[in-house]
Amino acid sequence: MNAAITPVEQEQFDSLGYFVRPRFFAADRVDRLCTAVDAFVAAEAPFDGRNVWRHPMLAELAMDDATLAIVDILMGTRDYAWHHVHAARHDAGLRGVAWHHDYEQIPQTNRHHLQVHVLHYLRGLNGSIGDLLLLPGSHRSVMRRDALTFFKTQELPQCVVIDDLPPGSTIFVHSALVHARRSRPGGEGEPRYFIDNVYMHPAIRWPSYGREGWQDTLTEMAERFSRADHPRLFEPDAFFDIAEGVARMHGRTGSLALDLPPADSSASRPVAGAIPIVQ
Repeated sequence: MNAAITPVEQEQFDSLGYFVRPRFFAADRVDRLCTAVDAFVAAEAPFDGRNVWRHPMLAELAMDDATLAIVDILMGTRDYAWHHVHAARHDAGLRGVAWHHDYEQIPQTNRHHLQVHVLHYLRGLNGSIGDLLLLPGSHRSVMRRDALTFFKTQELPQCVVIDDLPPGSTIFVHSALVHARRSRPGGEGEPRYFIDNVYMHPAIRWPSYGREGWQDTLTEMAERFSRADHPRLFEPDAFFDIAEGVARMHGRTGSLALDLPPADSSASRPVAGAIPIVQ
């Protein structure tokens, strides 16, 4: 496991919230995955990963050996859970996505536990169609997902622009890192192929992916793709239903702290395996 990630990569992930692995996948695998993404895009609703189990090559990517070896180290355990996958083909003229983060929490109150996005850019990036913008260090701040959306896709102070990646490259990202996709001209006839898989630390329960069908997705994935060395990878008990969580929040006003029971000594003790907040 220690060879799967370098000290420099670990430090960059902790302090900046990401690191890049150029050419993480070999060219022949990239070609096969792009074909799988084409089939997925043709069959499924955009960014709806609930039926990923019907597409074995994409489903198996959730348990890719090289990927999990790195996530094992970032998490400090093999007991974590897989949350969802997105697979998309980005064609010329694709619109941008404003600044946001993807950390799952209702409401956003802390960053005690790690959530990891693994971003696969199968054909790389070359300055056309879309650039990836990152705001280093923002994963250590607590904010709403859309707190910086009003900046749209303009470059912010100290942001990093990733627009030059070779095919098969992968970026490991703390899910609370604020990022954006900036639309760029060109790229006709040279679509981008994008896949992301998301993993969650096991010490807490997380909001589910989607408002329906998420238990069925995890059940199907467990039956077809489970592995003994990661026993909770497709564990429904790692999550609670996001629709129910949102409903409990609906109509609440004022400080939510007033709706919580009084703190006691047992509640204040840290959860085993918790990721400490970096000050």
